[in-house]
Amino acid sequence: MNGNFKQEYFFVLVGLCFFILAGLVNEWTVASWLSYGGFLDVFDRVVIAVFDVLMMVCGIFFIWRRKRLHVGFPEFGLFCGTLVLLFAGSEVVARVIDNAHGHDFLKNKQRAERGIVPFRMFGPDWYAKEGDIRYIVGRHGERYPFTKAEGTFRIVAIGGSTTQQQVEGIDFPRRLEELLQKQYPEKVIEVINVGNSSYTTAHFIILLSLDIISWNPDLIIASENINDLTATYFPNFALDYGNKFSNEAFLAQSSRMQVLFGWSRLYWVLRSRLEAFSYRMLEAADIVYTRKSYGNNPPLESSAVFRRNWETILSIAHAKNIPIIMASQPLEPSEEYWDLHMRYKKYNNVSVYPLHAEFLSHHTMFNDIIKKVAGLPGAYFLDNAAVFSGKKELFSDFVHYTRTGIEQLAKNYAAFIAQEHFIK
Repeated sequence: MNGNFKQEYFFVLVGLCFFILAGLVNEWTVASWLSYGGFLDVFDRVVIAVFDVLMMVCGIFFIWRRKRLHVGFPEFGLFCGTLVLLFAGSEVVARVIDNAHGHDFLKNKQRAERGIVPFRMFGPDWYAKEGDIRYIVGRHGERYPFTKAEGTFRIVAIGGSTTQQQVEGIDFPRRLEELLQKQYPEKVIEVINVGNSSYTTAHFIILLSLDIISWNPDLIIASENINDLTATYFPNFALDYGNKFSNEAFLAQSSRMQVLFGWSRLYWVLRSRLEAFSYRMLEAADIVYTRKSYGNNPPLESSAVFRRNWETILSIAHAKNIPIIMASQPLEPSEEYWDLHMRYKKYNNVSVYPLHAEFLSHHTMFNDIIKKVAGLPGAYFLDNAAVFSGKKELFSDFVHYTRTGIEQLAKNYAAFIAQEHFIK
């Protein structure tokens, strides 16, 4: 800088930049362009409000003090130090926010979930050890003794994101456990949540074979449809769903940026916001996903694989004399609710979906396959789809549930378990 006059202009410019940043980073722009769902919860709004206030204060400070501020080597060093502190503080804030959303402060959630899990590709670790004692860890951190105690009735619930899903701290397996414990106080009831987003019946086969049968369950609950069905719409259908799960959306990736900054929670926050922005731009251009006609029946090959997988699941359970409840998957049929969930999928650039009416038909026919397999010895069929039909208030999007929906699902299973006298 040459001269105080030019430096004054410089600090005015810096102050204006802070004002612009405060104006751009507000509730509306973040919700409309930098979020997936188009809305923010109260905690996120408070964080944005605090950020805006800090930016405004910084802007006022630089403009107000412009005549007294000078840029020399000491000031430049102070400026660089301030930037370092700013990024360090942002990293801490990002981790605090992540922790407030229920994740670990010290561990990088996204990076941990991207690691390759043997035989399952992705998902959590279902075990923990304290000394020499092994515990089973449910999807939300609940711990159960690996060796089932006397007087315990152990249920394992396997599924995709609709089994994993929590709303207001409640998932259906936990609520089911509460209902059954109240109904059967003489027993210790365990309902272990083994749901994971994107898991298919192929994952269930691995989980049953390598994990769940070792837990000595008294009953298995299984529900899955949509994750298998969407594999149909990826190119070059494969019998093991490799056509879907070889997509980069499901693979651990190590770009140069990720190798350098993958340890940082702030890096993942910024990356996810840029991804959200790219989806919003696609949304504005109305090219979020592609559809074509498949006909009212799903392709024969994908239907056969879906049935084969359910029969394999039943065979594993039946070989160990474990009864299994196979449940249909409810669906909210409106295209509006489909849009709430599917428009932000990272694989929409390769998937080609059927016309909406055809998709509904495909989903119904996959539920029919579950019902047919559940007619075989050792299996029981629960038609959750029929109970949820026409009740839009039970859904948050086309396949996930509201708090009321989770409560209804738990009640369905509790009533069915009592009706069939599984617990004696």
